[in-house]
Amino acid sequence: MNVKLLQTIMNLVITPDMREAVNTPATSRGLNRSGEEKDLLDSFSPNQFSSKMNLVDHVNSLDFLTKESEIVIFGSWYGSILIPAFYDKVKKITCIDKNKTMLNMAKYTLFKDLDVDWISDDVFATFRDQFKTTDLFINTSCENMKPMRDWGPIGPKSRYDEIYRKRFGIPQTYTDPWWDRVANREKPAYFAFQSHNIFDIHDSYNCVKTIEEFKTQLPDRAEVLIEDSMPFETGTRFTLIGKI
Repeated sequence: MNVKLLQTIMNLVITPDMREAVNTPATSRGLNRSGEEKDLLDSFSPNQFSSKMNLVDHVNSLDFLTKESEIVIFGSWYGSILIPAFYDKVKKITCIDKNKTMLNMAKYTLFKDLDVDWISDDVFATFRDQFKTTDLFINTSCENMKPMRDWGPIGPKSRYDEIYRKRFGIPQTYTDPWWDRVANREKPAYFAFQSHNIFDIHDSYNCVKTIEEFKTQLPDRAEVLIEDSMPFETGTRFTLIGKI
């Protein structure tokens, strides 16, 4: 973890107005915060920090990343914890998220001096050149999107029943599925995925009850090397790390 970089980011995130709000009586706290500010602060919350650092520590324990490695982060949000954790360890980080406002905050404010690729798109929309050389795919937001096994899935569409379609929609299918394209190369691709069982969060439509259920959402080729469960007051976050 690049602590100096993280401290610089926190100084950008916590503005003077926000500090003033925190120092006022409880009834006035947060009045100066916009929805965007609250969302940004949430990306540094204790639960977010501990769960992402749990993933980082597990990845580091496998000791496969080098200065020539490339990382892609699906549903990257602001990249608040993961970018400082991995930036000095690898050659390239690519962040993909549908929310362009969040990406612009990260690109032009939080990490304006860093060489990070920022892509505003649905991770299921396009197979990109970066994926061909990615060493580690990270997704800490699996609860907010379709199962990772259905990233560029094989057809035909008839494989996906009405229950699936009502929950996730009709998938775009491919004769050359994307995980196969990632796997069929000289070096292995690793993954680090997280989900949780907190079903009452409005945008978490793909929560899982257990880590065993989470495993059923992995690509067929996935070999799990590390699994972990972190209990919080509101639920449990599950981590699966392995290779394709």
